[in-house]
Amino acid sequence: MSNEACTLVPLGSCPASALQLQPDGKTCIIGRSAGASLRLEHQSISRQHASLTFLNGRWTITDLGSRHGTTLNGVSLEARVSMPLRSGDRIGLNPWSLRFDMGQNEGATIVHSSAMDSGGTVIVMAPSKEKSQAQIQLDLLITSSVSIYAATTEVEIVTEVAKVCVEGTKCERALIVRFLDQLLDSGASSGGRIELMGEWPEGSLKNRPVSRTLLSGASKGKPVRLSEDDSFGAAQSIVGTGVNGAACIPIMIDSNIEAYLYLDHFQGKVNYEEVLSFSQAIGRWTGLSLMKLKRFELESRQRELMEELAAARQVQERMMGATSGNQGDVVWAMYSIPGQVVAGDIFGVHRSPTQVGATVFLGDVSGKGLGPGLLMAAITAHLEAQLSAGIRAGKAICDLSNFVASRAVSGQFATFVMAEVDSVARKINFFDAGHGYYCVVDRTGIVKPIDVDGGIPIGVVEDFLYETTEISLAKGDRLILYSDGLAEERNDEGEMLGPDRVAAALAGSLTCEDDVNRLRELLKAFAKNVKYADDVTIASLMLAFDVKSP
Repeated sequence: MSNEACTLVPLGSCPASALQLQPDGKTCIIGRSAGASLRLEHQSISRQHASLTFLNGRWTITDLGSRHGTTLNGVSLEARVSMPLRSGDRIGLNPWSLRFDMGQNEGATIVHSSAMDSGGTVIVMAPSKEKSQAQIQLDLLITSSVSIYAATTEVEIVTEVAKVCVEGTKCERALIVRFLDQLLDSGASSGGRIELMGEWPEGSLKNRPVSRTLLSGASKGKPVRLSEDDSFGAAQSIVGTGVNGAACIPIMIDSNIEAYLYLDHFQGKVNYEEVLSFSQAIGRWTGLSLMKLKRFELESRQRELMEELAAARQVQERMMGATSGNQGDVVWAMYSIPGQVVAGDIFGVHRSPTQVGATVFLGDVSGKGLGPGLLMAAITAHLEAQLSAGIRAGKAICDLSNFVASRAVSGQFATFVMAEVDSVARKINFFDAGHGYYCVVDRTGIVKPIDVDGGIPIGVVEDFLYETTEISLAKGDRLILYSDGLAEERNDEGEMLGPDRVAAALAGSLTCEDDVNRLRELLKAFAKNVKYADDVTIASLMLAFDVKSP
């Protein structure tokens, strides 16, 4: 985790400028719309294509349901599922790429490219119509494919590829390179820093630079070479560097350029038409191997994240307490399931050492994921501390609202209900902070609505006073509380489940456990899946039949 600013660096021919982002909680939108933080004008880019967000000490990227998708290190992202980012990651938005940078690329070898051949001719290479010697050399590709694909690191892959290229051609040097920042015009004196990924022979980069003109030509997605004939205007400058000829082949992952295979020679002549088939095949195999490696790395990263979230969820479940039990003559049953592993729903039953009965609360923090889950934990801890200190529910909910308002990020709040149960008088002091989802089921199974004087969600404004509504419970009556994740779940036709379906499902129920089970089955049948759009919490509570005064 980090609190660093980050930079989105356009690569290759991407026309955008580098964009620095601060870890201030704001969302960076990448897309074609005029209001996008990073605007990319191209028909393949959606109006709101992807977003970057810094939340809970981590930068993440999310594809916003774009038409042509977003890739991370060449691997397609699932729409609307956030993926953690690391410095050096490459974000693909066809036809362009961006690098996610959180500072200097430590450990990268920087290649200083030469502009001395900027007046040269870049020729797009095409395979010969006749069978070439390079096609025969594909046997070498077949024999080397196992070792390339079995490599477990990027360095192993590119080093093996460079070695095979030298063995399979008359070229004397093979490099695999990629851009570290935006590629400028080939005649510019600076810009377009290049990272050396691998080379063969080792150390062959030291005495001769690479041609930025050639790399610029290959950035269009086609293999190119430098002409060796007398018509080549930069022939003398190439001779000055000791290079007799060179070729560059883009290495693709899907439709994005991941790196470049750069071949050259210093003595004799090389027929680059014959080299083309072999080098293109090597380039394609390299792209597949790198994609496999990156997919494994992303899957590992995703597993790590899910393990972290699962551990956080276990903490939340312990904070919510048992799914059934009794406390201070209050009997309850509860069910909770998160929409995205970590929930923002809140539930608790607290017995005060100074009051008769118990206080029951249920709430829902706005948003989804880890951030709301952390706020949920803070709200629960703060409220438990207040109630343990003997503070009554009316003051506790006002103090809780001030606590959230002063600490939550802008726009974050929580709906909340709190029931202070007097088990002797069989009444409840009920507080509603913008929640609205509750009812009573009497001992005969009849569902009754509750008329409550509600207030605004907690955390919206400070010093808001919540009014009390008194509810009487006869023997066997049960108070049902549930989060909006139940009422607002939609089916395949887009219909909302709603309170009416909840009431119909509860009709005839006679126990707390039956209440909860009926609503669970209703949700499952209505949504037809077990992964819901939002967190769902359902609770039913009643007073023990025989309640004695203390």
